[in-house]
Amino acid sequence: MMKDYIWFIYVLLVILVFLPFLRIDLYFKYKKYKKFFYINIVLILWTLMMGLRFVLTNEAFVYYASLSIYPIVFGLVVLLLLAVHDYLEIKNKRILSMTLLVLWIINAVSVFTNTIHQAFIKVSYHEGITFEIFNEAPVGIGFYIHTLLSYTLLAYIFIKLFTYFFKEFKKNNDWVPLFLITLCFGFGIMINLIHLFVFEFTIDPTLSIFIIFMIALYIIFIIRDLNLISQLNNNQFILDHYREMYLIIDINGMVVDASDELKEKFGLDDLNKKTYQEITNIMNEKAIIYRDPKSLEQPFDKHKIYLHMKEERINLPLFKYSGRLFLFYDETEHQHLMNELNYVLYHDLMTDLYNRNYFEDYKKVLDSLKDPYGVVIFDLDGLKRTNDSHGHEAGDNLLICFANSLKDVANKHPKTTAIRLGGDEFLLIIENFKTFDEKNIIEDVNTLIKRKNNNKLIGYSYGSHLKSDDQKVSKILKFADEALYEMKKHRHNIS
Repeated sequence: MMKDYIWFIYVLLVILVFLPFLRIDLYFKYKKYKKFFYINIVLILWTLMMGLRFVLTNEAFVYYASLSIYPIVFGLVVLLLLAVHDYLEIKNKRILSMTLLVLWIINAVSVFTNTIHQAFIKVSYHEGITFEIFNEAPVGIGFYIHTLLSYTLLAYIFIKLFTYFFKEFKKNNDWVPLFLITLCFGFGIMINLIHLFVFEFTIDPTLSIFIIFMIALYIIFIIRDLNLISQLNNNQFILDHYREMYLIIDINGMVVDASDELKEKFGLDDLNKKTYQEITNIMNEKAIIYRDPKSLEQPFDKHKIYLHMKEERINLPLFKYSGRLFLFYDETEHQHLMNELNYVLYHDLMTDLYNRNYFEDYKKVLDSLKDPYGVVIFDLDGLKRTNDSHGHEAGDNLLICFANSLKDVANKHPKTTAIRLGGDEFLLIIENFKTFDEKNIIEDVNTLIKRKNNNKLIGYSYGSHLKSDDQKVSKILKFADEALYEMKKHRHNIS
């Protein structure tokens, strides 16, 4: 009859072995965790079989259930190695997988034919065999080969995990995974030594160690890594119904999850091993992503989606580990509307040139320039007479013709801006002072007017000034305006 405290330990192991199945969906959502699910399945079978050993006395079950522990343990070690490779993104070569499979088959066949050769346990199946007889029987060469291979593979697994988490510790000061892995392996070695040389446990310590080790991995992989999503799981309904698209990344900048809408809109079929930078590079081909709408300087692009991005940090308790949640608000329609409003605000609707509102804002830019720049101010002659004699439509056509000529001059000369200040007043600002040549600019204006106005010139006066020293825009415009006034005065005296 088994003592109560043994049953208590067994029930505790059963609870622990089922614990990783609380979030079974996450194992299949990410390929790198899938093999850990199969490991837990095998552990459940082993745990249930261990319980049956306590209550069943059938000789065949006693003998073969006890022997089956060896292929179960070796199979778990093999699965664990392949699972750790997946987690660390080490490619499992076909030859390695096939070799481990062959070794497991040899192990299983040797175990279940033990009654013939007794290479594992020097006892054959017979009537009246009990667990006590089986456990006290001497071991054979097969047991030592099995033990050596299993511990060699476990040592390799430990070295790989320890190396990985030690690098993480140095990089992010995240000590918990390193501590858990080291503690589990150290505890496992200690319990096995006690079992072999000091005190023989009723419950196989190898099972207990495997369960504890898998719980440690569950804490690291699920509670830490996948908790970037599972922590939000209580709000999964909210996430699924966000109007915003979202992207979740881990501490190393690797993508953990993304909303279905984001994946569909940007063709993100495979997020495995993708970094945040790689995903945003793909998104930038179709979208303009910005954190602050004020940072948008380039003209509105009707061929792209405008995404306002907001970032939230996801901190996990205990671990020095965090992820980030990026929310993407589709503001394409809003930006399109703002672009239209800005256009109306900063453009003259008749001539399509920039207007005085634009110029008032542009003054701040000009006053901040250290290099010289030139201005030419224009005033059309006789516009009122044209309106009175030929109607406002004729006057408007005159304004539009002159404005289009200035627009073409601005396109021809680098860093040149054409502005309608109001009424019949226009302004050219030439930021590249090296190309500022008043005579050349006026010749271009006249040539373009003739081309657009049936080879007829439009009468206008002008004045120009090139910035010198630390002159402000207001001072420069004053000098240009005075020059324009002098030209008008001179023409008036002649006429």
